[in-house]
Amino acid sequence: MQSNLVRKGLLLVLLVLAILTVRLVYQRQNPYTVEVFATTGGWGYSIVTNGKLLIHQPTIPGQPGIVGFASEDEAKRVGERVVEKIQKDKALPTLTNDELRQLGVKIP
Repeated sequence: MQSNLVRKGLLLVLLVLAILTVRLVYQRQNPYTVEVFATTGGWGYSIVTNGKLLIHQPTIPGQPGIVGFASEDEAKRVGERVVEKIQKDKALPTLTNDELRQLGVKIP
């Protein structure tokens, strides 16, 4: 009788530990994804959070005209930097020309 009670107690403890582990893993997941896409002028990126579009950036931010990123990789790097800024500042970020150059973007 007592061993049955011990088994149920251990099972309960294991169940609670499993639930806590799943919760911790879920909380650590990044809710933002960067999706890169081709445009007529090069490449752009979108930032999606929880299935909703947050930012759609078909051109190099802050630049005049309709000039996309030169490569898929450039657009991805800038999108990832924007996500970092959003997570840090909890606001929609801006990027300076210096930051874009640091990320390897050729400013026209």
